[in-house]
Amino acid sequence: MRKIEGKFFLTIILFLFGIYISYNRGSNFSDGDAYSVINAYLSFFEGDIYKPSRGAYGHPIPEFLIGIISYNFGTKISNIFCFTLFFLSIIFFYKAFLKNKDNIFIFIILVLSNSYLLLENTNSIDYPIALFFLSLAFYSLKTNKYYLSYIFFGMSIACRANFLTFVYPVLVIYFFLEIKEKKFKNFILGCTVTTLVGLIFYYPLFNLHNYSLDFLDIPFIKESDNRVGWYGGPSLEFSSLFPRFIYKIYLICGIFSIFLILIYFNNLLKKVNFKNNDNIILSLIIFINLFVFYFMPTKILIINPFIITLYIIIFKHLDKKKIYFLIIFNFSQWFVFYNIADIKYKKQDICYAKEAIDYTFRLSVKKGTIIEYFTNTKDMRECYGSHMGVYNESFIEGKPLKLSR
Repeated sequence: MRKIEGKFFLTIILFLFGIYISYNRGSNFSDGDAYSVINAYLSFFEGDIYKPSRGAYGHPIPEFLIGIISYNFGTKISNIFCFTLFFLSIIFFYKAFLKNKDNIFIFIILVLSNSYLLLENTNSIDYPIALFFLSLAFYSLKTNKYYLSYIFFGMSIACRANFLTFVYPVLVIYFFLEIKEKKFKNFILGCTVTTLVGLIFYYPLFNLHNYSLDFLDIPFIKESDNRVGWYGGPSLEFSSLFPRFIYKIYLICGIFSIFLILIYFNNLLKKVNFKNNDNIILSLIIFINLFVFYFMPTKILIINPFIITLYIIIFKHLDKKKIYFLIIFNFSQWFVFYNIADIKYKKQDICYAKEAIDYTFRLSVKKGTIIEYFTNTKDMRECYGSHMGVYNESFIEGKPLKLSR
């Protein structure tokens, strides 16, 4: 009983700590797209004109949810909203894939002990919202609430368009036996409802582009696919993509934990039954997420699904002792961090997006990620505030934006 109480207590502490960071962060976002997500709502609110947050494309549900909350309550509250949805997504992923395991609190602690998952999901950004709807969709699917799951799948796509790369393969796998017996009803219904729900929310985007697909700035679709800056990423060359890809996988796995994960890997392969539907779905999400991330190795948030599904597989198939070691190694990164490379960026001005142009392998030790967050003097609020027009003052202070009108 005491052990359960201790795990429950630590879970609550981590949740409240995330809420505190969300509030403390205010408009000092670590994600450079957060302010533009809010601006998408403000443009529509002020002039009834939809201006997508990413220029040519946007994600309607998060833009309006985050925009409405920021406008009425401030960015501190919209950060808390996003982190809370991320926390709830952990619970629904557990209930969908780990309902037979005996302790949800250990799983939540495992996920939140990853400092990048904790810190990056305290921003007012679309990723945690998309993850929340995806987790709800899986939970609904596994509890045979099919129509609800299709709606939530569609809403997850409306939050992050790249989530469609998970959704349709998942429907194929889930209804594979029916499809094999030439029973297509559930599969076709699932694809149709999911697509219609997604399209409904993307209507403003299609309307903006005269119902064409010109906003799809994707390599291999456009004539020129060797452009620097596609999707915020580097040019499509192995020398540019591969180092970033490997480095950010290494970061999200944890600079200490990655060694444990590699040690556990063979053991996992032996224990995972790849004929099991859940294991196929989880493995597919990992593969697809990494494949997509290879071509846009920019934000660690993009590979949230990868690390969470990897944790689910680890939690399903490894004993508690190994999981406790992983949690301890994750927490170690909070306090001590080692660099394996000195990275040179194109521009040193904090208001510009970081674009790595060179790196030198050199081992160094510095403050851990959480300590670095609280001691770092870099403040991006002024940078983002310069794009907020009349809302500048309220935005910088994290107050309700409506106070500036």
